Amino acid sequence: MKEIICSNVLVRNKFTMKKMLEIYQASKQFEGTTYLYSKHKAVDASNLSKLVSFLLTVKPQTSLKIIVEGTEVQNHLEHIKDMCSNHVSVLRMSEKRLINTAETIQL
Repeated sequence: MKEIICSNVLVRNKFTMKKMLEIYQASKQFEGTTYLYSKHKAVDASNLSKLVSFLLTVKPQTSLKIIVEGTEVQNHLEHIKDMCSNHVSVLRMSEKRLINTAETIQL
């Protein structure tokens, strides 16, 4: 069954291109969807050009929400946060929610 989980993080440093590529590759390999959300803008992390454009506009001391939807979401979210450990600080983690596949979520 699909699940959704999110974590709020505080950006400490600008993202490097190498880090953006790591996030992109992890998102492409994940059987689900990874979204990044900040200042009323959301981006699917598996779209490289949009991810790069989005992360280039995120300034230090900005809150960023990582939203993961799919199966085994906890592991993927932890992997993304571990990859970004030099760039972000975890502020808050939300609970896991089960999703009815008949329902849709629009960001």
